[in-house]
Amino acid sequence: MFKIKQLINKRNALFGLVSVLFWIKTYLAYWIEFDLGVTGIIQHFLLFINPLAITLVLFSLSLYFKKPKTSCFVLFGLLLAATLLLYTNILYYREFSDFLTTNILVGSNNVSTGLVASTFAMMRPWDLIYWFDIALLIFIYLRRRDLFANYYRKPAKKRDIFAVTALGLSLFVGNLTLAEIDRPQLLTRTFDRNYIVKYLGLNFFAGYDLFQTAQNSQIRASADETQLNDIIDFSRENYREPDEEYFGAAEGRNVIVIALESVQQFLIDSELEDENGVKHEVMPFVNSLYHSNDSYSFNNFFHQTGQGKSSDAEVLGETSLYGLPEGSAFQTLGSTNTFHAAPAILGEKAGYTSAAFHGNVGSFWNRTDTYRNFGYDYFFDSAFYNVSGDRSLEYGLKDKLFFKDSVKYIEQLPQPFYTKFVTVTNHFPYPLDEKNQGFPEAQTSDETINQYFATANYLDQAVEEFFNYLKASGLYEDSIIMLYGDHYGISNMRNPRLAELVGKEREEWNDFDDAQMQRVPLIMHVPGVDNGEVFETYSGQVDMLPTLMHLLGIETDEFLFMGQDLLSGEHDNTVPLRNGRVMTEDYAFLGQSIYDQEGNDITEEFTEDELKDLYKTRDDAREELTHSDNVMAMDLLRFYSPSSIQGFEPNDYIYTDQLDYLESRSENSSSLLSEREGHSSELLYESDAPELIDEMNFSDFIQTLDPDIKPNIEKLN
Repeated sequence: MFKIKQLINKRNALFGLVSVLFWIKTYLAYWIEFDLGVTGIIQHFLLFINPLAITLVLFSLSLYFKKPKTSCFVLFGLLLAATLLLYTNILYYREFSDFLTTNILVGSNNVSTGLVASTFAMMRPWDLIYWFDIALLIFIYLRRRDLFANYYRKPAKKRDIFAVTALGLSLFVGNLTLAEIDRPQLLTRTFDRNYIVKYLGLNFFAGYDLFQTAQNSQIRASADETQLNDIIDFSRENYREPDEEYFGAAEGRNVIVIALESVQQFLIDSELEDENGVKHEVMPFVNSLYHSNDSYSFNNFFHQTGQGKSSDAEVLGETSLYGLPEGSAFQTLGSTNTFHAAPAILGEKAGYTSAAFHGNVGSFWNRTDTYRNFGYDYFFDSAFYNVSGDRSLEYGLKDKLFFKDSVKYIEQLPQPFYTKFVTVTNHFPYPLDEKNQGFPEAQTSDETINQYFATANYLDQAVEEFFNYLKASGLYEDSIIMLYGDHYGISNMRNPRLAELVGKEREEWNDFDDAQMQRVPLIMHVPGVDNGEVFETYSGQVDMLPTLMHLLGIETDEFLFMGQDLLSGEHDNTVPLRNGRVMTEDYAFLGQSIYDQEGNDITEEFTEDELKDLYKTRDDAREELTHSDNVMAMDLLRFYSPSSIQGFEPNDYIYTDQLDYLESRSENSSSLLSEREGHSSELLYESDAPELIDEMNFSDFIQTLDPDIKPNIEKLN
């Protein structure tokens, strides 16, 4: 304890100890937790020193306080804040392979309920090392509080304090200089936050992101219509003429969009063996739709989401714009921005009624406000469902119950209608209660992966039950049903443990394999067309809206869409991902590396001129991201009004009051309920959900029986 007393009574020594311990644990986290892609001597050196530079500057603030006790607790507070920043990023990165941003933190209140369960699922036993230094200081304080009472009474000399701060700043300047040498224009052209952390550190990234967020707010305030010129030119050049064979194939039909939560393309036709060696299709019904002659399906279709995940997929699919490079566009811009979204376009151009369905709270990802600005007439969130007890999981109402309980609203919608169903059961961490289990789990070393296949199978069953209802009610033949995977379900961190199930070797897994795993299914099912096929077109979620519109016989050349009609013979098979990677039918552009379709890094096989041409292809694709980001960040659509939707205004009532309005519109309308002369179609819905069996009373049971035997059973009762 004498040595500890000597240490604590030396202000600079304690400051140095705290700084070094934090430096060490941050550097360990870089290697243990984050996939930063460090290569070469310079990058290894920068990764080693970058935690120290900002740490010295930050922690040196405590030295400027003359009072010993104040200086002590400021240092501890700074250490605690920096550790919290580090650890929350570790937890977030484990699932999302990305770093927390200001927009995510600001919007976290909207997703906190679901993230609590995910947070515990992402914790690991070794996480204790990230709190060791704080625990050590608390232990010393509790054991020898008198030492802290005498905490280095003599203030440090000002020149020593300035020297520490100057050392930190000098290290940072040197850090930044070397980073610019190894990665020119690091802070102006990067599409990947991993680069900023790798070169400049996590603490710098947090501060830089905060600055960028404030700057973007200022940019939006100062924007004007002249900034649309380049975007309009790009959109006109990007437009592709529809193919006559497909244009109008679904004209006048209802539109039913189903977001398949976390479903990736590798699940299509995937099988798992049970303990007896019998193989079971993971998603047999979705497979049947995928291969149907009535479906236009795509096997090289990529999700293009970022941190907004499911909400980004909705932006892409319903506005043909990208989500933001940081945070969620729904959360950040949904309440204030102008959108030219599918509900508004179809409502104004073709008289569609629109409704969104989601078994979670409307504030999740700020959907309530965003849907209103998208032009949705109705939004049925958890307030319109029974979500009590075992009917719900972390992210909302179970899918089988969700679809069934939506029928009483669907049947009231005047036709034609545009509807979207956001499923949730196949959501990380993929929990499924015992009564719904039965599908064999995968046998990998990762329990999350094992459960993923079971919840995907549950989703498949829920979709099949819903399709059976559509057929029984007569809605099926009058609709186009579009199913899409919204984003990855298995993160890059877990992909190697999945390798054997997708025909790969775990030891050989690389960045190329991670990129290929970003494929998700897209199925446009149009009953009766009989000319469906599985297209190999390279495409992404940004292409969904123009494709859907052309199938409905609605031209899109007046809109500022970033995507193209997937069924057009002129479609450009170049797909930019949100992180700046670019996929084509010949190459995968991953940072500065170029891979062929066999997964070989062939960058060094090209001449300098050939590389220049190839990088231009990559950069041209990324230009699409830049134009979209400008539209979103500066709210430029407020300056652009296509003639067909000039009169559009979001509804003037709140969704909590929508039922009275819906009921008044459904009477004597083209709704299914009116067609059935007021007789509900709910009894046509058949489901094997165990929750329904538990809830069923005798009266409900009677309604499920054959009409011929009902009277006899009723007499027995």
